[in-house]
Amino acid sequence: MKVLSRFAPLLLVFLAACSQLTGPSASEYMDANISNWNGLIAKVNDWSGGNDAERLTQAMAERKNLASFKSRLGNARQEAVNMRDQMKVLKTPDDATELHAKLVLSLEEAVIWYDAMLKLTDLPDGFSNEQATPLLEAVDETGTRFDKLTDELDQMQDAYARKHRINLTRTELPTASEG
Repeated sequence: MKVLSRFAPLLLVFLAACSQLTGPSASEYMDANISNWNGLIAKVNDWSGGNDAERLTQAMAERKNLASFKSRLGNARQEAVNMRDQMKVLKTPDDATELHAKLVLSLEEAVIWYDAMLKLTDLPDGFSNEQATPLLEAVDETGTRFDKLTDELDQMQDAYARKHRINLTRTELPTASEG
């Protein structure tokens, strides 16, 4: 019995090391996946329908002060880049390869959407419709692709969670009119 108690700490260290080599469990992976995704969605929602979106829309209507949004949009974009890069290097369970690829693709599309939004901040005060229209169309196109990827990712997350009997809790973020 004494021999077993001496080797128990070594056995625990060995098992922990093996766990790190094999990657996260399905549950650990989903925690990282969902946490990362929810963080991104909260930011995107603010720029697509929240307070920041309202202020940007007002500045567009007044055709002035768009440059004042560059820093905050740039920070939101950098957060999306950091999330994408963090998820790219995350070890994944073997059966999560497609789910993980969809998450990384969705994060990449969010970066592209922020890039399109940032181009709006380069419009000069008093800009013309001809200057703004192609930029707004680019924002709309990337937003549409992002929405499609979001729907696909949600379905894949749900399917993966069901497969592994992981309970996902969905919380709805308030819309701009409720906030």
